[in-house]
Amino acid sequence: LLAGIIIMLVATYFFLIDGARMVQSITKLSPLKQDYEDALIDEFVTISRAVVVATLLSALAQGFLAGIGFWIAGMNYVWMLTVAATLLALVPFIGAAAVWLPCAIYLIVFADAPSWGVFLLIWGAGPVSLADNIVKPYILQNKSNLHPMLALLSVVGGVQALGPIGILTGPMVVVFLQTLLNLLHREISSMDGHEETENKLATDEAD
Repeated sequence: LLAGIIIMLVATYFFLIDGARMVQSITKLSPLKQDYEDALIDEFVTISRAVVVATLLSALAQGFLAGIGFWIAGMNYVWMLTVAATLLALVPFIGAAAVWLPCAIYLIVFADAPSWGVFLLIWGAGPVSLADNIVKPYILQNKSNLHPMLALLSVVGGVQALGPIGILTGPMVVVFLQTLLNLLHREISSMDGHEETENKLATDEAD
């Protein structure tokens, strides 16, 4: 973990210093047209920002809803539990459940409040957990013009296939594929239009 953090910090430094030149070097090696390369780079920037915004807003929504559940269930230190749930909601595979689930078990087993513990279980498995599946696709849809179903599947599939980094790479792969298909469609349309023009000219010459 320490080695990974050091590498991330060093890489971030060089990306900030030489990022523009790195992009220019990559685009020079690319066989694509300049406008196509610009379109892909724009989509990369857009989806990267969208994923970060979606992750932060999703964590805030889960933490806020979890805090409401803690308050209704009569838990002590509601603010501390809410902050902890918000921070852990940023971590894939762990999420806010790392806070509300132990609290529910505590209410059922130790606090002699099984009804409130069951309520917290239902509240956590319902609104708190579902908030992540609503907020992220909604933000990704608005920021990257992805269909809500594609946005949801890109996040879930990316995490299942690649782990935590899939939160970023999953939507990015889907958006890149969508952009490439649009560019391919545009290229084919221009080729068809060019062929139609040539056929028309040939017909006119024959007449």
